[in-house]
Amino acid sequence: MKIFALGEIPEELYPFIGGKAMGLDKLKKAGYPVPRGFLITETERLDKYQILAYFEDNGYKQVSVRSSASNEDGVESSHAGQYETYLFVNEDTLLKRIDDCIASLNSLRASSYDSHFDIKKGESMNIVVQEMVDSKYAGVIFTSSPRNGSCVLMEVVEGQGENLVSGSSSAFQYEISRKNFLYKKGGPLKEEEVRAIYGYALKIRKEFGDMDLEFAINGGFYLLQMRPITTETIDLEEFDRDEDLSGHLFTKRNVGEMMPGAVTPLTLSTSTKAIDYGMRYMLMKAGHYKRVDQVAPLKMISSFSGHLFFDMDLLYAMHTRVGIANPQSMNLSIMGEYHDYPPIKEKNANFLIRGINSLRFLHYVFSGNKANKRFDALFPKVRFENTLDHKKLYDSITFNLRYLDESLVYHYASSSNSGSASSTLYMMLDKLFPDKKEYQAFYASLLINIPNIESADILYRLTEIAREVKEKSGKVDFTNEELLSFIRNDERLRAKYEGFLGKHGHRTIKEAEMRNKPWREDQESLMQYIRSILLSTMELSQKGGEVDLKEKFAFVKNPLLRKMAKVYAKKCRQAVVDREYTKSRLIKMIDLFKTQYRKLALLLVEAKLLSDEDQIYFLTHEEIGKLIEGESNLEHKASLRREALKLQEELSFDDTYIGRPIPISSDYEEGDGSLKGVPISIGESEGIVRIVRSVEDANKLKEGEIMVAKFTDIGWTPYYSTVKGLITEIGSSLSHGAVVAREYGLPTIVNVAGATKRLQDGDRIKMDATRGIISRL
Repeated sequence: MKIFALGEIPEELYPFIGGKAMGLDKLKKAGYPVPRGFLITETERLDKYQILAYFEDNGYKQVSVRSSASNEDGVESSHAGQYETYLFVNEDTLLKRIDDCIASLNSLRASSYDSHFDIKKGESMNIVVQEMVDSKYAGVIFTSSPRNGSCVLMEVVEGQGENLVSGSSSAFQYEISRKNFLYKKGGPLKEEEVRAIYGYALKIRKEFGDMDLEFAINGGFYLLQMRPITTETIDLEEFDRDEDLSGHLFTKRNVGEMMPGAVTPLTLSTSTKAIDYGMRYMLMKAGHYKRVDQVAPLKMISSFSGHLFFDMDLLYAMHTRVGIANPQSMNLSIMGEYHDYPPIKEKNANFLIRGINSLRFLHYVFSGNKANKRFDALFPKVRFENTLDHKKLYDSITFNLRYLDESLVYHYASSSNSGSASSTLYMMLDKLFPDKKEYQAFYASLLINIPNIESADILYRLTEIAREVKEKSGKVDFTNEELLSFIRNDERLRAKYEGFLGKHGHRTIKEAEMRNKPWREDQESLMQYIRSILLSTMELSQKGGEVDLKEKFAFVKNPLLRKMAKVYAKKCRQAVVDREYTKSRLIKMIDLFKTQYRKLALLLVEAKLLSDEDQIYFLTHEEIGKLIEGESNLEHKASLRREALKLQEELSFDDTYIGRPIPISSDYEEGDGSLKGVPISIGESEGIVRIVRSVEDANKLKEGEIMVAKFTDIGWTPYYSTVKGLITEIGSSLSHGAVVAREYGLPTIVNVAGATKRLQDGDRIKMDATRGIISRL
């Protein structure tokens, strides 16, 4: 038997003394706050007199006695909780507890663990005796959280840490992003204590790698254990911007409507990157920058835990060089309302530069018609190599991605026209409406009955097919297979259906996501939509026709203002049509790339570079190239990211943030029980709530229910024939789902924070979509 003080163990003994003793010795040698203690080795030849003498000579009074078996707390396996630990041990019980610890080496629990993990016996037991900390608080630290490798996870309980590790007490959790110091406030610890412990975690991770630590607090902070994290961590923030973002305003609006929820790495590196390119190109055309590459990619559209946000910082900065680009007009264009914004850091350019750039920006804004024609002319340029060679196909996709970037340039030229017209009209009439919710409802009423809207045509055509099926079959109850067969066997119906696929077959839910199949390849979903319409008794027709603008603006006393308002209202209505048209063309362009990536995935599976076709969506485009060139571990990385996406999809965010966006807690203050949002399709409705997070949820919708979802999406529109109202967590008056909702008179309220968590299936509610208020009944 040998005894060593912690901090004085020879390193050549590390392979034999167990991970617990080794970890404590390393921490002690590195100067971390570890309670003093000693290690007993070679316990098969125990000298009890020597132990008691060492205990007394070094002034120990009350200690913990813990195992440190040679196979415990290692990289391969932890053996956590398999051996015994004893707390508050004094001299009278010391030897008994050491014997009990040694005996636990061969306990039924430890033997069962070894058998399960096929671990061969042969380990030896060492004993760590350590001065007892009678802790006020105790806990564990994971330098990389098991559920999000970008965060440090701390779990804290009152009293001893044994209450936590044994599972007898529930802990308060602090999950702190390593990219910043953001975490959910509350719990037993003060912020300075959290900050100090977090500092230790970062330092230890840098020095020793990812570790699982145990600690105690009682006047001071003490580390009681360090062992390697033996399970792989999933990184939810892998693609987050790693920089100081304090003072930046981020919003999910606009981009969150176009690409709702979490996106895959392939989507981030292709369609998201192209959206970002289109915005950076706009800044260049406005004279804010001389070249597009002066702003790094994914700086305007940024990912946080897989969810996309506009960084408004660069748009606000346009004001310094483009006179007419004031921040509130940007807020109106992107967010659909006025919003407080942080101070602009850049200084204003001189009057001449701001004037010239204003003219350049106006030329860009009013180039929408030309942009539409150029967009149409872009499609013949996109040519992919017809090959079964995965390297050649990848190179062909890489070459053609330039056209995806260019398509976003044209889409944003058209969208800027729409946004400019709407923000100009909004600012014209702003002072006439003290109640901004009332103003938003009035503005939404200007955008009803717009003919020739691309997205509204989707539901109109599906409704026409459903009506004809009902007339010819005399029934409404079909399976998906029966309905598709009936349509295909009727010449007129088949022509209508094929016409729908020809015009809208490239659309789907979350349609800018590369992973999501278009409707033409997911006809089961289309049959489900048509069945929903068949089962509905609601009468739908595509409206269209002019709103009486003379009547709408009769309340405006100033004749010049009234005339200008009517002119811009007409521009707004036409801009909606143009914007919807280019959105459809954009999705058609993205769909061309979806087809090629699916083909490439098949070839990569055949080449045994991927295990399954779905893995391709969890690599960036650049990483796919590296995979083809032979870089290892990317397939495994794709599998981890696929697991991460499941967790990212569960996260909810507010629609705006000052500083780095962080997921919101599921805890909400209800107040009087009512929820508030922005009305974008006016009306009132009462009904039962149906929470919709997926197509499977949507298929459960019953007639007369109120659909509550995270976002409005073109893919949800076929269900508008069934529901009595729509509530979403994000959205705006110009979002694509909102445009369709207005066309069919569906009361809609958007920007209702946490709606999918605050409401539950079966809740009965009343929607006042004139004031934006949702009341529980």
